[in-house]
Amino acid sequence: MTPSAGSIDIHRALEAAVNAARQGGQVAKVRLGDPGYVKWKGDRDVVCEASFQVQEAVVSALLQEFPDTAILAEEGPEDAPLPVDAEHLWIVDPVCGSLNFVQGIPHFAISIALRSGGSICVGVVYDPCSDELFEATAETPATCNGRKIYVQHTLEGSEAWESAIVGTDWPRGGERRQQARLIVGLVADQVGECNLMGSPALGLCYVAAGRLHAYWHLDLKIWDIAAASLILQRAGGILTDAEGVSWLHSEGGYIATNSVIHGWMLNCIQSVLHFPRYDLAGTDPGAAPGESGE
Repeated sequence: MTPSAGSIDIHRALEAAVNAARQGGQVAKVRLGDPGYVKWKGDRDVVCEASFQVQEAVVSALLQEFPDTAILAEEGPEDAPLPVDAEHLWIVDPVCGSLNFVQGIPHFAISIALRSGGSICVGVVYDPCSDELFEATAETPATCNGRKIYVQHTLEGSEAWESAIVGTDWPRGGERRQQARLIVGLVADQVGECNLMGSPALGLCYVAAGRLHAYWHLDLKIWDIAAASLILQRAGGILTDAEGVSWLHSEGGYIATNSVIHGWMLNCIQSVLHFPRYDLAGTDPGAAPGESGE
């Protein structure tokens, strides 16, 4: 069956995405520690030969099942027009966690989302090294290896924030990286732990599975977030942009939480992004907004 103009069988699409993620994962696992040539696309933005092979395996598997759908993949091809207006669009990040992958660190993921009719309706994130498959559809709950997952709500109020385990990753450079440094300092002084994840897709899935209570980032692309966004929300989590409004219109900043601590996480980010005292010259990020800091 080929997809009609206004509908698609999302259960069949989920099966196709799971199969494609596993096929890509097999390639990635074989090439871990042997990435081939490495090319720097920009500051701290790396791609390697193996990433293209993973992407080819994923895209081929998807198009074999749904030949009439469009593909938006992180590694291009760069000369192809962006199919942003396609009715049915696969959004693919072949290796979410490229620096980890290139360095042989077994913490990265294959991320596949399907946008149909303007909404994300299928999300699959696969960690081939731990053989963990996170998945969700717009009609089914989030699962990890077939078991339902939920965000963790163990405490309420300020106690929930003070004991929170928060994940993040660094923007590649520029002002956003400096802002992130200040936010990390502010958050780390307030919560139980602050971890660098190395893979945004896994960061969001870990919030969905209750392993983290929040994950934030100031500079992501749609392929980093598309699949995991659905998984998070179907697990009971909340996702906004860095201003606390719809993530769909984000300019790169995202906050994913268990909902209980969303306000605290947002306040920390806003304190750095919008309070003049948090200039980038190195003011103390540990002092709360309004305190002297001197």
